[in-house]
Amino acid sequence: MRYKPIALAAAALAAGLAAAPARADLIPLGPTDLTGQGIGATFTVLTLQATGAATTESGYIDFAGTTFGSALTGASQSRTFTFADLAITNANQLALIVNLAEPGSESPPTVTATTAGSFATQASRITLNVYSQAGALLTGGALNFTLAADTVLNQVASGLGGSGLVFGLNATQAGTLNTLLASTAGTEVFTVGATFANAQGGPEAIQAVRLTTPIPEPETYALMLAGLGALGFIARRRRNRD
Repeated sequence: MRYKPIALAAAALAAGLAAAPARADLIPLGPTDLTGQGIGATFTVLTLQATGAATTESGYIDFAGTTFGSALTGASQSRTFTFADLAITNANQLALIVNLAEPGSESPPTVTATTAGSFATQASRITLNVYSQAGALLTGGALNFTLAADTVLNQVASGLGGSGLVFGLNATQAGTLNTLLASTAGTEVFTVGATFANAQGGPEAIQAVRLTTPIPEPETYALMLAGLGALGFIARRRRNRD
C-alpha cells in the first residue's frame, strides 16, 4: 500500500500535462551542435549584426526579400523560404536553429530575445512570419509565431554554422498551419525577424531546417510519463515480494 501515492502522483502529473493549454510561442526543443558548417552551407534565413557600439540587434526580411534594420543582405545571410525549399510536408517538421556568435567574455555568451528596438511585429523577439502567395501577412496570432519575451539564449558553440538552439511549433500551431497549407497547396512564404538585446557584436544567424523526428504532441509526453510511472510501480512491487 505504501507505493499507491507514487502511482497516483504519476497519474496526476500525466493528466496535468495532457490538460495543459497549448502555448502561443515558439517552443525550445534543445541545442544542437553541428560544427564545421559555415553560414553558406546551411539554409540561413536571417543574419543580424549591429553596427558600431550598439548592443541591440533588430531586423527582419519581408515578403519581397528586402532586409530591414540589422539584417545582413545576400542570399546566404537573409532570405525568404517555402516548405518546398526544405522538403517539408508537415508543419511539425519545421524548426529554426538560432546560432549565436558572440565574442564577449561571458561563458557561455548570451543574448536576450526582446521587443526593445524591434521593427513592428516582424522583428519582435524571434518571429516566424507567414505570408500568402500574394504577399499578405497572415496575422491573427495563430499564423505568426514568436519566442517568449525576455528569453535568455545561450551560445552553443563558437563561430557560425549549424550549431545553436532549436525552436519549433507546438502541436496546436502545427495543426493550424497544416489546415492552411491543405487549402492553399502550400504556397505560403515564410520570413523571420528577431530582436536581441545585450549583444556584444554578433553576428547572429537563424537557420530554417527540416526535423527528421516530428515534435511529439503533449498527449504523447503524458502517456510516456504514465507508462514510466506504471512500470516503476510494478517493478517495486516485484522487489518487495522477493
